[in-house]
Amino acid sequence: MFAPEKHAIILGAGLAGTTTANRLAARGYTITLIDAAAGPAEGASGNCAGVLRPLPARDDKLLAQLTRAGFLATSKHLQALEDAGLQAKTGQLWGKTGVLHLARDAVHEATQRDIVTAQNPPANYLRFVDRDEASDLCGWPVDAGGWWFPGGAWVSPANYCHANLLQYAASIATHYDTRIERIAHEDGVWRAFNAAGVFLAEAPHLVIANASDARRLLGDWLPIFPARGQVTHLPAEAGSAPRCVVCRLGYVTPEIDGQRYTGATFLMRDDVTEVRDTDHAENLAKLDFILPGFTKDIPPETIATLPGRVGFRPASPDRLPIVGAVPRLGNEAAPPGLWLVNGFGARGIVWSAMAGELIADSLEGTPPSLERKLADALAPTRFLDKPKQRQPNSARER
Repeated sequence: MFAPEKHAIILGAGLAGTTTANRLAARGYTITLIDAAAGPAEGASGNCAGVLRPLPARDDKLLAQLTRAGFLATSKHLQALEDAGLQAKTGQLWGKTGVLHLARDAVHEATQRDIVTAQNPPANYLRFVDRDEASDLCGWPVDAGGWWFPGGAWVSPANYCHANLLQYAASIATHYDTRIERIAHEDGVWRAFNAAGVFLAEAPHLVIANASDARRLLGDWLPIFPARGQVTHLPAEAGSAPRCVVCRLGYVTPEIDGQRYTGATFLMRDDVTEVRDTDHAENLAKLDFILPGFTKDIPPETIATLPGRVGFRPASPDRLPIVGAVPRLGNEAAPPGLWLVNGFGARGIVWSAMAGELIADSLEGTPPSLERKLADALAPTRFLDKPKQRQPNSARER
């Protein structure tokens, strides 16, 4: 028997939901995980590969501090999953190839160099490399230097989600193909109801991790919007360039099981689920900007035959995740025990473990594992009593 107070319902089985489930289960919670899809990682978290790296800044501003904390937390969590032998069951979780973040132009390159000089980070975390060394690292002649993150990696989001659930399978009950139409706080517990009005689960705690569908349940005060992203899949030979992940207003992975992945588009107000040739063309243009001449052997007429994947990332106006106690349910103050872990945008891998630990800290009433000012910056309350929040711009660098 489990302690009733250590039971939580989690809506959503992507990176946000499964990592939170894992972190709560590690602290002795029993989890009821519910998702409308047929299994975990069916949304944007089902992409074949994504990038794990921080994003430094000259003044070490909030985003830089948060991505650093997130990068370190996810790296630690993935290593723990690997050490627990989960890769043998899920497939490869990540590839610790390092990540090369090339400068956009000469001004950006100077800024990158200055940041490393001023902050003097440990060399095993970040160092600046010139164009020649960057070319050697990735195995392709590039036209700029940039940041080298030796601990950076590509990550399989889908395998990551599966590993999160498998590690504590005895504590996590999963319910798929189950859409929750309504939530309510009754008799001191949270209940989740289906379309017929039948409550399917109840617990003292309810965590909303179901991407942009959270607005339907919590209300329009919550500015989470779906951002369409398309990734292009290309055939790749083992050992071919690039040997590491390379980013530059986009990204490209090394060869992973005979494929490499490049992208991704980021479009608001776009609900097309089908793969589009125009988006493949955009991704290939980004790829040529990253690795000059890389796509010269891809005939334009074959773009329509390229495979790819479309996912919808939940984005917030300030591009930060939304993690913490929910302050409002519709137009009323929310009863206690309602939590949100959402708004990961294009950085779901980076935010996942940090957010999951923060929710676990909150439910347990322990000091946050994240610095207090950083945790406060993620709280859902930041969107209350503000003018209507606009959707993020599609064009801004992520």
